[in-house]
Amino acid sequence: MPSGDPIDALRDAARPFEEAEAALVRSVVSTAAWLSEPDEAALRYALNLARLERVRAPDGADVDLAPALAPFRADVRERLVPALLAPGGPDRARVVGLVADLSLHARAFRDRAVLASAGRLSPDALDREVCEKALVLVCGGGGGVAWSYLGAFALLDQYGLVPRLLAGTSMGSVLLLFRARRLRWHAEDVDAALRQLSFRSIFRFLQTEARYGVPAAMRLYLRAAIGDFLKGPDGHPLTLGQLPIPLVVAVTGIRAGALPRDPAAYEHLLDEHGRAPRPGVLSRVVSDVLQALTELLAQGDRFARIYLGEDPETRAFDAIDAVGFSSALPGVIHYDVLRDDERMHRLLAAVLERHDVARLCDGGLVDNLPARAAWAAVQRGAVGTRNAFVLALEGFGPKLAHPLWFGLEQLAAKNVARSRPFAHHHRSFQRVLSPLEIVPDDETLRRAVQGAKAELHPDLPFVARMVRPFAPLQA
Repeated sequence: MPSGDPIDALRDAARPFEEAEAALVRSVVSTAAWLSEPDEAALRYALNLARLERVRAPDGADVDLAPALAPFRADVRERLVPALLAPGGPDRARVVGLVADLSLHARAFRDRAVLASAGRLSPDALDREVCEKALVLVCGGGGGVAWSYLGAFALLDQYGLVPRLLAGTSMGSVLLLFRARRLRWHAEDVDAALRQLSFRSIFRFLQTEARYGVPAAMRLYLRAAIGDFLKGPDGHPLTLGQLPIPLVVAVTGIRAGALPRDPAAYEHLLDEHGRAPRPGVLSRVVSDVLQALTELLAQGDRFARIYLGEDPETRAFDAIDAVGFSSALPGVIHYDVLRDDERMHRLLAAVLERHDVARLCDGGLVDNLPARAAWAAVQRGAVGTRNAFVLALEGFGPKLAHPLWFGLEQLAAKNVARSRPFAHHHRSFQRVLSPLEIVPDDETLRRAVQGAKAELHPDLPFVARMVRPFAPLQA
């Protein structure tokens, strides 16, 4: 049954065509050539044209093509989609037999769509919307597991694939912030930052005011740790809106009265018999953290999913503050804006009021893999086109080999399930670092990067072909 949510309804309408296109491309990539490149392009054109409902015109307004394309959409869904999604893989003979007829129909309906736009869409503009996909990269949270994403950044760059939009949670959003600061990936940016980092330079075990965040044992000093690497040409901290690649950051909003424990209790969650905890002790208190988070998640109806960077107001957020709040795990890590910064205090007050929440914390509590938010941002026009390929990466999926973290991984998996249908390709890395390895040494980081490359490398021919522009229909 279709969802009542407009975003879910849009995805439900597009899904058959997107899944059929993915099945076609996977089959072409993985087996001996059975379809010529022009025929593959013709079928992909038909599927993407059938998927269209609204197209952003050069004047910035939407053109509704759904009525003009409705008969063609029904035809493609009735004949081509079942042939591509047949049990056991595409019915190749049936697919090949449809090429000529569907190509003819697609040409006719392309002309009909251009005519229906009343001059607002040229044939070339429509072809670009059909033939070019924007790569959207989504990265989940999980502390040290996120270092694997650096391998993915490097591998995508080797294939010449530049994301048009990024979305992340917690540590995933921190690393995506480094990815967002240049169009091309420069691994040395992270290397330079890591050389200056230590556990003690990032975290401090001290009690402090909690104005916007949830109290916790450790205070995250992210601005002091990486701020020098994330400044604009004028020397001021970059905002989300100033990043060369747009970044959406998932944050959890907690409504007033939703904390099941006194706020002060979260400051002492990691205490060991009254003594300040040390990094090596953290693994022994995971069960206490799990219990506290389970209690907190029971109040889930009093949470709000907040996506900083998805609208003009939150694109004005300092980027470091956005990823800082997304990384603030209640009871463990506290992040806040306590400095004298009238602009950020005004923006934070507006976000709290708009979402009717009292505090902000780790986005992983509500959305540890924000593929849905990324897809929704594309549909709202974040990258100009609505034709996108969402590549979702995570490392905190449930693993029996990680018994210490299995409970927390299961909690995260529950909200990941909501976003998974919005990812066109999902990779859950298995060879990851411990969540506790926030500041790995050179050899440990190298191992994580190489492991991620090895796991993702088999996927890249498919991903690259999906986002590579293909030829429009010939007259």
